[in-house]
Amino acid sequence: MKRMTLCVLILGLVFAAPVSSEERDDEERDRPKDFGVHGWGLRFGVGDDPDQIIGGVQFDHGEFKWVHLEPNIELLIGDDHTTLSGFYAVHFRFRHVHGFRPYIGTGLGLAIDYFDHPVLGDDTDVDIGFRLIGGTNWAIKNGRELFLEVSLGLGYVNDVQLMGGWSF
Repeated sequence: MKRMTLCVLILGLVFAAPVSSEERDDEERDRPKDFGVHGWGLRFGVGDDPDQIIGGVQFDHGEFKWVHLEPNIELLIGDDHTTLSGFYAVHFRFRHVHGFRPYIGTGLGLAIDYFDHPVLGDDTDVDIGFRLIGGTNWAIKNGRELFLEVSLGLGYVNDVQLMGGWSF
């Protein structure tokens, strides 16, 4: 699983780098937005322990100077688990660095996990927990953004997730 995670990370960086657009100035990006839904995006990735493939959607709930609000819904499948997760993330975005905008954050989530083990039988579990998040966004044409992030779960679904995606 660790080799696959590293390969996905490297491929994401290699293929995403050529589509980066010219950098907009910080004042334009740091303009506060009111709370509400300002856009949405697709997210995909892998999780470790349990090993799962992840797909989902995220929503832009506004950015207030350096703080960005981004809830998401994900479906995680693999390792005899099927999980539906809702998560509300808060990112602290740093200034642009060569077209990239790094961030750190945390969030609270709720997950419903269905475990189907051939020997132990079926079980459904509800998890509530936190994630510590680190990643970067970068602008592409038409005002869209790509992102790549890694997160560590604290009592929540996967121990580690590597995610990528884009916002519309």
